[in-house]
Amino acid sequence: MIIMRNPADEDVLKLLERRMKAASKVEEAVKEIIKRVKSEGDRALEEYLKRFEKYPLSVKDLLVSEEEIAQASVERDFIETVKVVIEDLKEFHQRQKETSFFFTTDGGSFLGEMVVPLESVGIYVPGGKVPYFSTLLMCAVPAIVAGVERIVVTTPPDENGKVSPYILKVCEMLGLKEIYKMGGAHAIAALSYGTETVRPVDKIVGPGGVFVTLAKKLVYGDVGIDSIAGPSEITIITDGSVPLDFVAADFLSQAEHDENAMSVVITTSKEVFEKLPEVIEEHLRSLPDERRKTAEISTSNFGTIILIENLKRAFEISNLIAPEHLEILVEKPFEVLGYVKNAGSVFLGKYTCESVGDYGVGPNHVLPTFRSARFSSGLRVSDFTKKIFITHFSEEDFKKKGVLYSKMARWEGFEAHARAVDVRRESL
Repeated sequence: MIIMRNPADEDVLKLLERRMKAASKVEEAVKEIIKRVKSEGDRALEEYLKRFEKYPLSVKDLLVSEEEIAQASVERDFIETVKVVIEDLKEFHQRQKETSFFFTTDGGSFLGEMVVPLESVGIYVPGGKVPYFSTLLMCAVPAIVAGVERIVVTTPPDENGKVSPYILKVCEMLGLKEIYKMGGAHAIAALSYGTETVRPVDKIVGPGGVFVTLAKKLVYGDVGIDSIAGPSEITIITDGSVPLDFVAADFLSQAEHDENAMSVVITTSKEVFEKLPEVIEEHLRSLPDERRKTAEISTSNFGTIILIENLKRAFEISNLIAPEHLEILVEKPFEVLGYVKNAGSVFLGKYTCESVGDYGVGPNHVLPTFRSARFSSGLRVSDFTKKIFITHFSEEDFKKKGVLYSKMARWEGFEAHARAVDVRRESL
């Protein structure tokens, strides 16, 4: 664990840079995977399936059959719980829907913007260690609300070549039928460029580990992506008014995700600063073995506790980190909300643990990481739409304003542009 007292901005940035470097070590390997899948299609994909998946699948076994979906068996309580979450997510995301707009000018020109759903989207659902059915919900619901016609799901299979029944049941409940048993960078490459077996999509959304995050970054431009949603992060700002057990539990809620996860506590309380490491250790010991081992590694590498003089400075550091999740566990959280400039999602008050966001209270849990919250937002309905500008220039407006555009074109040195306007002016 890293302990810092009143750090300078440079000290915090060095810590963040170290985490970025740890992630970038695999970039060359990811580039090779993408290059080969793009050029060799199924041949390369099958090789990577056999090399990287827990079960050595063939490309002919990639697509989950209708029978497998129908046979997925889960607890009745799971189905009832997910129904509630789906409705809560739909209610929140429906409010994000944007509408087309059109208007006419006084001169009779018709201008506007059409909001159009994307034709196809690929959802990456992390798997292997645990079934992230919550991520599937978070990605699929806004895509459905947006009106996307083809929604593809890809997720790593287990040791028996099967997809988690929880993921399959959610797919069934949402009406999703195109599900592939693959994960990692090769899955991102297949969805981006297509193979003989996998049809490409227009955009890929969903979080993943380092390989997936780098793959999404590298294919961006050939295909759309949501954001750089990689290994999880949480920053907790506390003034000591919330029980230490709450803070320790929330700290570990992200540390257990991934060995490269980052959990940070920034506090103005000396008591929290001095006692929290011991409380975190107590909570760590009580976790199941696999989760404990992951949390121990991430805590050792990137777990950080920072003592700071005042809340204003605490938010300056938090804005520098630009965390995926920001918990504000202070006595009067709404009074300091205005200090937040950079964060993927903000959680206010002692009962608002990040977990309620992960599991469907409303806002999406697919969020920007690696400081990309400085310039991007969490997954939303608009990520599944595009806006198309519409212009019909009337003769009256052309007579009034056409000369402006030919002048501007010549000032920029584009004679052909100017002539395209002038030839019309001469015809009037």
